[in-house]
Order: sequence, then C-alpha cells, then structure tokens
Amino acid sequence: MAAEDQAPASVDLGGVKITFVHSDPASAYSLMEWDAPAGTRSPPLHVHHHRDEGFYVLSGTYAFLLDGVMVEAKAGAHVLVPRGHPHTFWNAGGDPARCLIVTVPPGLEGYFRELAERLTGAESEEAATRARQELAARYDTELVLPRQTFP
Repeated sequence: MAAEDQAPASVDLGGVKITFVHSDPASAYSLMEWDAPAGTRSPPLHVHHHRDEGFYVLSGTYAFLLDGVMVEAKAGAHVLVPRGHPHTFWNAGGDPARCLIVTVPPGLEGYFRELAERLTGAESEEAATRARQELAARYDTELVLPRQTFP
C-alpha cells in the first residue's frame, strides 16, 4: 500500500482529535484536521514566533481570540494567525466543530504527538501546564501565562 493510500495518523488531546492530513518535514507546510466536541476547552493562549497558522472551518462554530480580539467563525470561514500574534481558539457552539489548520513552516505535529502522551499521565492542571511549557520551546510555541480558559 502506498503512503498516500494509508489513513492519516491522529492523536487525542482530552477529547479533541487531531488528524495529521499532510505531515512531511521536507514540505513547505503541514495540514491538520482539528475535531472538537462541544464544550471543549481552548488551548492555552500562545504565540508562534516563526510559524503562521491558517484555520478553515469545515463545520460548527469556532471562536478565535487573536491579539485580544474575539471573532466567531462558522463553516466556510478562514482565519489567518500570522507569526508573533497571541491567539487561541475553541468550539464556540453547541455541536461538534471541525477545522483544517495549515502551518507554515511544518513541525507542530511532533508537539501534539508528545503532548498527547504527556497529558495522558498528567495528574493535575499544573502537571499539564508543565508538560506544555517543557515542550513549547522546542516547537516554536510560547505560552502566555497564567493560563486562561475559554470559553
């Protein structure tokens, strides 16, 4: 079976399923699908200093906090997060929501894989925050602390 015929790998982050649609470190970008049940908490507010992220909402409604401004995005909407801008996002509706995330350059896949493993064993919110902080520096992610939870 050719690599392109295989199902993409995925991880679970506390109910959020992240599927690695296109994950090639030699490529100019990576593509992930982010499936979030209703009521799922946001990732911590964070900054990527060397990576741009584009979000395309496939279904449901996401809210994005970008540079302190919140915007809701429904299916068909695109939100661009340029490098260097604090941001987070979450399912803002009562139904499951799904979006595609393009990152340029690629490389966040490793962060999510390692984080999924570490969060499985995290015994507290403090342990989960420590895991995120320890991984963040290696993956161009600066957490804006203290952690704020959205919604």
